[in-house]
Amino acid sequence: MQRNIGTLFLLKKKSQIIITTSFIAICVASFESLLRYQNMKGNTRNSYDVEAGGDKSVHAEEMVDMVGLEDGAERSHTEDMQPTKVTSVLLGCRQNVISCCSTHKRAVSNVLQLLFFIGLCVYLGFAFHHSFGDEQSVTLLAVSCVLTVACLYSKLSPNVGMAARKACSSISSPFSPKTKSRIYWIALSLMMTSLVLYVLVDTALSRPRNLISALGVLVFVALMFCLSKDPGKVRWRPVVWGLLLQFVFGLLVLRTRWGYASFQWLADRVTEYLDHTDKGTSFVFGKSYGDHFFAFRVMSTIIVFSSTISVLYHLGAMQIAIDAITHIIRVSLGTGPMETLHAAFNIFVGWAETIPVVKPLLDQMTKSELHAIMTNGFSTVSGGAMAAYILYGAPANHLISASFMSAPAALAMGKLFYPENVPGRRKQKAPVIPRSTSGVIEAASAGAVSAIPLIAYILVHAIAFLSILDFINDTLAWLGARVGIAPPNYPVLSFQFISSYLLWPVAFLMGVVPDDCRVVARMLGVKVFVNEFLAFEDLGKVRSNNVALLNYTTVLPNATWSWTQTDDVILDMSGLVLKGGVMSERSATIATYALCGFSDLLALGMMVGALTAVTSHRKRDVIDVAPRALFSGVMACFLTAAMSGLLID
Repeated sequence: MQRNIGTLFLLKKKSQIIITTSFIAICVASFESLLRYQNMKGNTRNSYDVEAGGDKSVHAEEMVDMVGLEDGAERSHTEDMQPTKVTSVLLGCRQNVISCCSTHKRAVSNVLQLLFFIGLCVYLGFAFHHSFGDEQSVTLLAVSCVLTVACLYSKLSPNVGMAARKACSSISSPFSPKTKSRIYWIALSLMMTSLVLYVLVDTALSRPRNLISALGVLVFVALMFCLSKDPGKVRWRPVVWGLLLQFVFGLLVLRTRWGYASFQWLADRVTEYLDHTDKGTSFVFGKSYGDHFFAFRVMSTIIVFSSTISVLYHLGAMQIAIDAITHIIRVSLGTGPMETLHAAFNIFVGWAETIPVVKPLLDQMTKSELHAIMTNGFSTVSGGAMAAYILYGAPANHLISASFMSAPAALAMGKLFYPENVPGRRKQKAPVIPRSTSGVIEAASAGAVSAIPLIAYILVHAIAFLSILDFINDTLAWLGARVGIAPPNYPVLSFQFISSYLLWPVAFLMGVVPDDCRVVARMLGVKVFVNEFLAFEDLGKVRSNNVALLNYTTVLPNATWSWTQTDDVILDMSGLVLKGGVMSERSATIATYALCGFSDLLALGMMVGALTAVTSHRKRDVIDVAPRALFSGVMACFLTAAMSGLLID
C-alpha cells in the first residue's frame, strides 16, 4: 500500500512539472504573438517618406500612386521579418550555449558520459532488483560489463600503454641485449616444456588418439619449412609463438568449462540476432522465401551481418577489439605492424573490407608482407560468410573460435613459407584505422551496400561452379563406366570420390576418425578446388544426417543401417537413404575448423584482381606471391583443424 502511495505521489509530481512547463511555454508563445501583432498593426498606421524634391512625408491613406504602395509594402515586410525581443533573447541564449559547448567540448562530453553512466547504473539497479538469476539478466550483466571495459580501455589505453612501456624499459634496462635474449629463450623453453607436459599428461593418457593431431601439427609445419621460399632465413619466433597463441586460445575455448560456456553463450546470442533477419526477408520476398533458402535466407543474413559490423566499426567497438588483439599478437610474434593489424582486422571482417586499410601502404610493403596479408585473407572469413555457415548448421561457437585461432596461424605459416629478408620492418608504427562514415544510419546503409559485391560473388559462382562440377562429375562417371568403374560393383567416379582418396591422409593427420576420413576429405576437395560455401552445404547435410540417424537408433534401438557404394547411408528398417553419409561429432567439429577459410582457386583470382586494381605497378609482385599465399592459407586452416583435434574429446 505504501509503495502504491509513493508511486502515485511521484506520478503527481511529474504531472505537475509537465503542466507547469507547458503553461510557461504557452505564455511565452502567446506573448511573442501579441508583440508581433502590435508591430504589424503599427506598420499599417505609420506614414512613409517619399523622396520627391524635399517634400515631407504624407499619411499612407493619402498615397494612391503605385510606387508609394509598393515601397510601403516592401518596408512593412522588412520590418515584419525583424526578430522580436523574445526571439532575440532566445537566439542569444542559443548562441551562448553553442559557444560554451564549443569552448568546453571535452568537459561537456565527460559530463554527458557521466550522466549516461549514472543513468545506466540506476537502470541496472532497478533491473537486477526486479529480476536476477535468469538468462536475460545474465545477458544484461555481460553486455554492461563489456561496455564498461571497452569505455575504460578507450579512455586509459594510451596512458596504460605508455606506463607499461616505461615499466618494461626500467625493468630491462640493467640487462644487456645478450642477457635479454637468454631470458627470452628460457621463458619460451619453459612454456614449450609446459605445453609438452600437458599434451603428455592430459592427452596421451586420457585421449591417446588425439596424438595423431599433434603429429599432424608437426607434419604441416615441417612441410611448410621444406617448401619455404628461403628456409635459411626463417625466423622461428613468429612460428613458435603463433602455435603457442593458437594452442592457448584453443585450450581456453575447448578445454575449460567457463571458456566453452562463454563462447557457447556468445554463439547463441549471435544465432538469436540472426533470426531477426527473417522479418526483413519476409517483407521483401514474401512468407514463402524459405522455398529458396540459399538465395533469400542465406544472402539476407549476409546483408544484416555486414550492416551490423559497419555500425560497430563506426561506434569504435571494432577498433577497440582490433587494437587489443594487435598488441597481443605483435608483442608475442614480433611481426610487422601492418601485417599484424591486418591479421587482427581479418578476424572480424573479410579480406575485401581490409583493402582500404592496407591500400595506402601497399607501395611500401615487402613481398613477404604482401604474402602475409594475402595469407591472412585466405585463412579467415568475413562476418557475413560466417553467418551463412551458421545457417547451414555449422556450430557458431566453433566458427568464432576458428576465426580467432586462424589469425596467429596465418602469420606463423606466412612467415614460415615466405620469410622476411628486409631488416627493420618490425619497428614501424602501426597505422590508425579511420572511420569512413559520419553517422550510425550512414554506417548501417554503407555496410548493407558493401555486402552487394559479396552476394553477387557467391550467387554467380555458385551457379557457375555447381554447373561445371556437375558436368565434370558426369564426364568422370562416363569415363569410369567405359572401364567398368560403375555401380553396383564400384561407386560412381566423381570429383568428390577422387578427392576423398587424395586428401584422406590430410584428414587423418587432422585427427579425424578413420571411418570418417573419406567424407571429410571429400569436403576438403570441394573447399580447396571449388568453393567453401558448397563444402559447408555438404557438411550441413551430413550433420542433418547425424541427427536423423540418432533419432532412428533412439526410436528403434535394435535397428540396423549400412553404407552404400556411393557413400550414402541406408536405414534398413525405414528404407530412408541419407545422402552424403554420416560422421562422428568429433570429425564434424574438426571439419568445421578446416573449412573455415576463404582459400580456394576462385578466391585466388579474386584477391589478385582486387590487389592489382589498387596497386597496378606492383602487379608482378602480387602475382608472384599469390599461389604461395593460397597454399599458406590452406595450410593455416588445416593447422587450426589439427590444433582443435588435439584439444577436443
